Amino acid sequence: MFLCIDMKCFFASVECAERGLNPLTTPLVVADNARGKGTICLAVSPYLKQQGIANRGRLFQIPKKFAYIIAKPRMKLYIEYAVRIHKIFLRYVDALDIHTYSIDEAFLDITSYLSLYSDPSQIAFQIMKDIHNELGIIATCGAGDNLYLAKLSLDLLAKKEYPYYHYLALDEFYKTIWFYPDLKKIWQIGSGISKRLHNMGIYTLHDIAVRTKEELQKEFGVVGLDLYEHAWGIDTTTIADIKAYEPKSKSFSRHQILFRDYTKTEAWIPLVEMIFLLCMELSEKRILAQTIFFYIGYSKSYNSYHKSFTLDSYVDDFFIIKEELKKQYEKIPEGKIRRLGISFSHFIEKEQGNNTLFYTQNFKSEHLSQTINEVWKKHGKNALVIGTAVQKESTLYERNRQIGGHNSE
Repeated sequence: MFLCIDMKCFFASVECAERGLNPLTTPLVVADNARGKGTICLAVSPYLKQQGIANRGRLFQIPKKFAYIIAKPRMKLYIEYAVRIHKIFLRYVDALDIHTYSIDEAFLDITSYLSLYSDPSQIAFQIMKDIHNELGIIATCGAGDNLYLAKLSLDLLAKKEYPYYHYLALDEFYKTIWFYPDLKKIWQIGSGISKRLHNMGIYTLHDIAVRTKEELQKEFGVVGLDLYEHAWGIDTTTIADIKAYEPKSKSFSRHQILFRDYTKTEAWIPLVEMIFLLCMELSEKRILAQTIFFYIGYSKSYNSYHKSFTLDSYVDDFFIIKEELKKQYEKIPEGKIRRLGISFSHFIEKEQGNNTLFYTQNFKSEHLSQTINEVWKKHGKNALVIGTAVQKESTLYERNRQIGGHNSE
């Protein structure tokens, strides 16, 4: 038996709690007003959400009839609340039975604890009560006999109305969720897979269930088998499986939305700073990368430029990667740039790197990277920065003060 517990409009609810306000009756928006009316709303309070105001909209899109409070994002505070919520979970289940899905959502395996309670709702309501009484945060909870049913219960049923709890049994799944009309809202499907399913004449989970495994696997590969099992409400994954999983490949990435439109020349400055931070991360973890991907998004349009390229060798050297990227960057179209992204992938451990003349010439650079990382650990990343930080186009100081791209305080 599993619980999937989510905090209702978490960031906005935290801001309401800090002000002693009821999030169900308070019009509050979490956004950095200093960025102008075009800034994205990181969260809106449950009250505004009930009025049809969506998260991730922009300030200017909120109807003028709402007199709302604007709260500047404070990511460090939200993390502190998330830690306190996790400690509440630990009163009821062992850490090995908790999987933190996101900052405001977690799965709990309560199978071993059911003998202490009359039914799953008892433990769920007690956890939700503690979170509300101690932190002022309203929690919602979906329950099910596996992770998949618990998540669907949360997303599609529990959040709709008080008491914000629902147990989804398999027979109810077949009667209701099987025919749910919007596949995009089904966990682990999303818009891309949904579109491909529509092209196959599939519009509900029931439509998936009546197809063969072979047909789905041919179209989606391994994902097709997951789709088939989930369509029948089957999920054998446990929290222990999740904790034991190690991805076969990974990437290091950075992205940011610039405060204003940048020219191609100006945008190179923050892009270089992102390269620098990623190279320091590679050095700290003693990993070498070979493939570089970068993304350029242009202002007031969906136009973008993206490119990936593979280096001749596995490296972590900032100067080498910067020069190779500069050759590719020179090819991008001119325009008003507002979004940047870069990622490194295809790694080997540093000890696996070939001991060639190419590498022996970079011992000085490696020592420099180690020194920078040691300074950062003791004094913070703004204690030692690269020279671009003094230029007006730089975003380095501000980004280093943020968590997840948002204000940390």
